[in-house]
Amino acid sequence: QSWNLKMDSAIKHKILGEFETMRLIEQDAHELYLKASTDPNVTDPRMRTCFQRIARDEEHHVELVERIMNIVRNCL
Repeated sequence: QSWNLKMDSAIKHKILGEFETMRLIEQDAHELYLKASTDPNVTDPRMRTCFQRIARDEEHHVELVERIMNIVRNCL
């Protein structure tokens, strides 16, 4: 799909700022759950697996936000 739209630069900057905040939140969550998955106090293997899966999900969210940011940068 082609996105040949032009957007006011101030609005574009604001949108990119919001997405950058979202990216940082998702990145922090990824790191948190990754640490939780290897915490020696988390002894239940099911919980470790759960934290690993959530960490992967958060990593995927970071990738999605980055893709959206690239679309906004390059196409709007």
